[in-house]
Amino acid sequence: MKNYLKTYPKITVITPSFNQAEFLERTIKSVLDQNYPNLEYIIMDGGSTDGSVEIIQKYEKYLKFWASEKDNGQSHAINKGLKIATGEWVSWQNSDDIYYPGAFKSAAVAAQTHPEVGLIIGDVNLIDEKDRLIRDMHYVWFSPIKPHSGAGICMMR
Repeated sequence: MKNYLKTYPKITVITPSFNQAEFLERTIKSVLDQNYPNLEYIIMDGGSTDGSVEIIQKYEKYLKFWASEKDNGQSHAINKGLKIATGEWVSWQNSDDIYYPGAFKSAAVAAQTHPEVGLIIGDVNLIDEKDRLIRDMHYVWFSPIKPHSGAGICMMR
């Protein structure tokens, strides 16, 4: 992807997780492998006992914050992360999902191109555990501003 960015807005990603060791490392790598220079990554684990904590600890030095403690489910974990988040743009990525390469830079370009927007949504591929496409989802817009396609990301201000 060509670099059209003048600056890189801070992007915070929150990953809520509970006993998702089978998928968690791939999710973490999909965030970190974006190589986005202004990333704040938070993982909120609900007290997993399946090896998730050991996976998170492998990447601890790349995280702004992480915790493994009982919570009241996914929404509670995301809200706890939102209280810590300091990014100009905030997103959450479930612990069994991935970002495609270039997603953060695409979102940042869209944000810079359209500074008046407060929500960026890219198209999404629903895939199974072997990356087989289940459904290709596209968003319908009722705005004169066309979203930046292919980002596979949803971020809000």
